Amino acid sequence: MSWQHAGMVPVERAELVTRDVDLLAELASQLYVDHGASISCPDPARARGVIRSATTCGLAVTQVSYTGMSYTAALEPVNQPIAATCTRGSGSIASAREEVRVASGHPFVVPARLPSVVTVGDGTYITLQIPWEEVRFLVAEHTGIPAGGLRFESMAPVSAAAQRGFALTTEFICGQLITSGVTEVHPLLLPELIRVTAAAFLTTFPSTATTAAYVAGPGWVPTAPARRAAAFIEAHADQPVTMAEIAAAAGVTARALQYAFRRHYGTTPTGYLRRVRLERAHQELQATDPGSGLTVKAVALRWGWASHSRFTVAYHERFGVLPSHTLRI
Repeated sequence: MSWQHAGMVPVERAELVTRDVDLLAELASQLYVDHGASISCPDPARARGVIRSATTCGLAVTQVSYTGMSYTAALEPVNQPIAATCTRGSGSIASAREEVRVASGHPFVVPARLPSVVTVGDGTYITLQIPWEEVRFLVAEHTGIPAGGLRFESMAPVSAAAQRGFALTTEFICGQLITSGVTEVHPLLLPELIRVTAAAFLTTFPSTATTAAYVAGPGWVPTAPARRAAAFIEAHADQPVTMAEIAAAAGVTARALQYAFRRHYGTTPTGYLRRVRLERAHQELQATDPGSGLTVKAVALRWGWASHSRFTVAYHERFGVLPSHTLRI
């Protein structure tokens, strides 16, 4: 089935603008994690809360703004990774182990094993939520480390650079799912959005994946499974495919396939898939009449590149020219 006929994935949206602080707390509790809220509002006439959220296949992004109030939330341990980035104002999160103070551009991750208390004043926050299995899969794919016991060890980012990177990723996901106003997303694009979010969590916050001891691989893996997987990827590059499907086509486990690909192709199966899709985008740009009205952005989206800028960088690195140049030739 070609991507042009694949079913779009719905995006569930919610939006609330209110001066009713109890209603605001109720929706926030539903969207994030069930919590006890304490709201201080010196002048009820100035109180205003805005919540906008979008959720699809476990990936959730919520933008919330508070005006004229101080909001304190007592959180129980969460069952999935949740991180918030302050984009305006300041606040703090505290657990029995640590306290993190945040200002504009600062993210934090909610602890999974300890209760915590979040306090914010006038400000705006964007939260990202993603299923644990997506983060664990990425760990296993790139390190070979069994990720069943994966957990984040601190609420604060590992570095200032990681902090900036996570803030940019948060704004990107918010733009794709909230600001855009979309009600559905292409099934080829969605896995990339989830993957980018999972990678942002793993590279920003210290976790057991970054400190775990080396785990030996499965040993020598023959070339045939890697070739079968490569053939499957090339035949299905225009469709949303999963690692499990690629491994099944190759006839080996996902972990064994990771090692086979690194040994024989110098990349991961998903890296190979992105490479193939980049080649297909290149071929489409070469074959397109410059006067047809087709844009580089449309071609990039068609082949699973959510970010036009990242597509442009990858394209230039691979082909030595900008995609717009190829389209004009």
